[in-house]
Amino acid sequence: MSYLAFWITWVFVFIVPWENVIVFPGVGTVAKIGGIVAIVIGSLVILTRGKLRWHPFHTVSFLFVFWSWASLFWSIDPESTLTRSTTYTGLWLITLVIYQFANTEARCQHLMRAYVFGAWVTALATIESYLQGIQVVYHRYAASGFDPNEMSFYLGFAIPMAWYLGAKTQRLSMRALSWGLIPIATVAVLLTGSRSGALGCGLALVYVVLSISRLNWKWRLAGIGLAIAAAILAVNLVPPTIYARLATLPHEVLHGTLNERTVIWRAGIKVFAETPLLGVGAGAFRYAVAPILGTERAPHNVFLSVTAEKGLIGLILWLGMMAVAFKGIFKMSSNKRLLWLALFAILFLAFLTLNFEWRKASWLIMALAIAHARKATGAVPIKGEVSS
Repeated sequence: MSYLAFWITWVFVFIVPWENVIVFPGVGTVAKIGGIVAIVIGSLVILTRGKLRWHPFHTVSFLFVFWSWASLFWSIDPESTLTRSTTYTGLWLITLVIYQFANTEARCQHLMRAYVFGAWVTALATIESYLQGIQVVYHRYAASGFDPNEMSFYLGFAIPMAWYLGAKTQRLSMRALSWGLIPIATVAVLLTGSRSGALGCGLALVYVVLSISRLNWKWRLAGIGLAIAAAILAVNLVPPTIYARLATLPHEVLHGTLNERTVIWRAGIKVFAETPLLGVGAGAFRYAVAPILGTERAPHNVFLSVTAEKGLIGLILWLGMMAVAFKGIFKMSSNKRLLWLALFAILFLAFLTLNFEWRKASWLIMALAIAHARKATGAVPIKGEVSS
């Protein structure tokens, strides 16, 4: 039963990078269904064996979820608060399930590999959309159902995982599948035309460059080959209009509005100033800024969103979640530490520019971080797995 729970969790992680490609009307994404199944099976296993593994992250994140539910009492948009709090509850439960079963180095690698395999689906679907001329917005491409900015970060997370896993495995086929994603994902990120996503991809590639010195000369040459392949693909596939858009980033940062983000942020600050302690209710940011902006707008910043919706108490709890998850990095070996520093840098960048506090990928990264930081517990290994 424990094996079944782990592999269902594996399937959930595999689906996350391409979750929006398949959506069932009235139900939600395929990842939502996978997550529910993983939670149900995982809960049955926990109840059967009578043992629950717990991490301080789960305490702080539970308080964050509880506070979101509590905001129903003063929310200006109770329907959105109910929806968002339900989402947070599911995300919290899946982090608990992951922590139960990703209890060895090998199992953590299995789950990261699942994410990398899922990223292949998203990257190839994005390239297919480009080849078919299917634009999300003007000269920007993404897999079906995805916002190009968000999808670029989903792929950005996969690149450091792919490099780490490729360096760890002794199987040539698995190394090829892992490292082969890097140039494909890089091109897919560029095709989204996301400026913040391109920065996130750059951070991922910096990790690759910094860690390549740990390999022997043969695999260093392979890394150089990957870089050349990525450059060739980028030159031949990515249209000039996207490079022109990416080149506007310095001007946007110094003189622009970051695609109207700064306008939204000023409105969000006004909302926070009116209810600094409690906030306007989980998920109610759009409704709160509508009178100021004349229309509902997403926050495009996790920290502002959390603060405006849940007040200073919510912000403290959210920062506490991040701190507890991040703290474990410094107990890791140098190889693992570099991997997770890269992943958290990308995650932090996503938090600065997107609405990622309720995305599965965000909570998945933090869940894998605390699981990977934990020492092996002596769990019975999955058939064929080798701890490393």
